[in-house]
Amino acid sequence: MSIIKIFLIAFLFMAISPSNAQSLSSHQWKDRVIIISADDTSSQALKAQISEFEKHQKGLNERRLVIYQSVSNQIKKGFKQESVWLESDKSFQKIESPESNFEVILIGLDGGIKLRKNEFVSCKELFGVIDQMPMRMSEIKRKKDG
Repeated sequence: MSIIKIFLIAFLFMAISPSNAQSLSSHQWKDRVIIISADDTSSQALKAQISEFEKHQKGLNERRLVIYQSVSNQIKKGFKQESVWLESDKSFQKIESPESNFEVILIGLDGGIKLRKNEFVSCKELFGVIDQMPMRMSEIKRKKDG
C-alpha cells in the first residue's frame, strides 16, 4: 500500500513540476507558435515586440498564434505580467540562436520555422507571411465558404 502512495506522490509531483514546461511539439498541427527570445526581461526590443502583439490580439487569435517569451533558459506563455516563468524545454533551446540578443521565430502548424528575425517584427509583416501559407489560405477559404 505504501509503495502505491509513493508512486502516486511521485507521479503527481512530476505532473505539476515546473520543469515539465509545455513542449513545442504539443502545438504541432494545432497552433502556430511565436517565440520571442531576448537576453533580459528588461530588453527594449522584447518590450516593443510584446506591445505590438498586445495591440493585435484579434489577428493573433484568428491565425491560431501562441506566443512564448524566452529569456535565459526560462519560458513564459503569453505576455501577461502575472504569468509564471518556467524552465525552458529542450525543444525551445534547440530552435533559438545562441548568438542573438533578440530574436523572433515563427513556427508553422507543421513544426517548421517559417520566419526568423533578429529585429522587431510588425504584425503587418507577420500576418503577411502567415496569410501567404497554403494552410492559412485554406483556412481563409473554408471560413468564407462556411
